[in-house]
Amino acid sequence: MKAISSALLATLGTLSLAGCGEKGSAGPPAPPPPAVVVATVIKKDVPIYVDNVAQTEAFQTVEIRARVAGFLTQAPFREGGHVKEGQLLFEIDPKPFQAIVDEAKANVSKTEATLSRANADVERLRPLVRQSAISQQDLDNAISTAKVAEADVLGARASLQKAELDLSYTRMNAPFDGMIGERMVDVGNYVGSTGTSALLATVSTVDPMRTVFHVPEPNFLRFQKRFLGDDEARERHSEAMQFQLILGDGSVYPHMGRFDFADRALDARAGTLKVVVTFPNKDGLLRPGQFARVRARPEERPGAILMPQRAMVTVQSMKFVFVVGEGNKVEQRPITTTDRYEDLYVVSEGLKEGERVIVEGLQKVRPDMVVNPKERASTEEPVKDKEARPEADAKAPAAK
Repeated sequence: MKAISSALLATLGTLSLAGCGEKGSAGPPAPPPPAVVVATVIKKDVPIYVDNVAQTEAFQTVEIRARVAGFLTQAPFREGGHVKEGQLLFEIDPKPFQAIVDEAKANVSKTEATLSRANADVERLRPLVRQSAISQQDLDNAISTAKVAEADVLGARASLQKAELDLSYTRMNAPFDGMIGERMVDVGNYVGSTGTSALLATVSTVDPMRTVFHVPEPNFLRFQKRFLGDDEARERHSEAMQFQLILGDGSVYPHMGRFDFADRALDARAGTLKVVVTFPNKDGLLRPGQFARVRARPEERPGAILMPQRAMVTVQSMKFVFVVGEGNKVEQRPITTTDRYEDLYVVSEGLKEGERVIVEGLQKVRPDMVVNPKERASTEEPVKDKEARPEADAKAPAAK
């Protein structure tokens, strides 16, 4: 009995040692595939929106300057306020100029009287010459005197006109309805004494407001090629385009803009073309010099391949995505994008409809790795970005 017990204990010990050896040789279990979030690439007809940095400017801007020298006596306007066409803005003391006008008028009357007397002498002497009562020389002298008197009248009238013009310059009125800026010279100061016209204030129009931006040459060429040989269609399309204005605080300006004109030539240094768009500004929200972004809808892209912007990885100038293929294996694939639509990129090369791209967990994956993908909401229902896709987009007409 004792021998059987010893043999049983030896057998159990051998089995235990064998089990321990097998467990140690297997090692730790392999980690599970990393979890990632993927989105499906879709194909869809989409409008293309293009944003450009812009700056507002007035349709008309006029500098109010002193054209005659004198003391300022009036400046009856509120700085930064609205002015009406013809409204008095500045007045220079008119009394010295009025005195010059009165003197010029008197000189005109004097020379006109001299001319009248000289003409009367000529008419009186003409029959006497025919009667040989006086010599021809006497008549010629009278005619010469009349011509000098006539020249004196013209000079006096010109002097009067200049005096009246200088008098009119003492009153400076608003050239149009608009907004006036800071008063540069206070009432009581002497202006116009330096030989140059002193700047007193600046007036500019506010409604409508022009918005100026510069289009890169590739965008200009892409637009231009669509209408080669058909200038009428290009002009019609340009006039039909509507534009949105994204203000400095990120809000969307409530009124749509209209194409005004494109400059005749590209800027050779920057490789851009100047474009001007006008926006109504009855509320006065826009001021000249504001920076904003103009969003245009130049075309509609049929059958565009779309992928989320979050899926793209950029290294220097290379763009690529991680595609989850068969067996949930990861493939790193270079892509080419052209435009944006909401929070999606329009892909021209590198992806096909239905493929899955990783949008979350990019830092955990490597090429040829097996992952555990989880589907994200369809790219047809992207996260809405009010700035990237304002409600006013619905009002923009489709590109022709």
